[in-house]
Amino acid sequence: MKNISPLYLYFISLICFVLANILRDKVDFAYGFLLGFGVITFLFGLYKKISAR
Repeated sequence: MKNISPLYLYFISLICFVLANILRDKVDFAYGFLLGFGVITFLFGLYKKISAR
C-alpha cells in the first residue's frame, strides 16, 4: 500500500461507497464492511496526500 497513489485510494473508496449503497438493503454485513473499508482507504489516501507535502 506504500506505493499506491492517493488518487487510486480515492477511487477505491468511491467504488466501495457505491457498492455499499447498492448492497445496503440486501446484505447488512457487506454494507458495513464496504462502508468501513471505503472510509479507511479514503483516510489513508488523505494521510498520504498530506504527508507528501
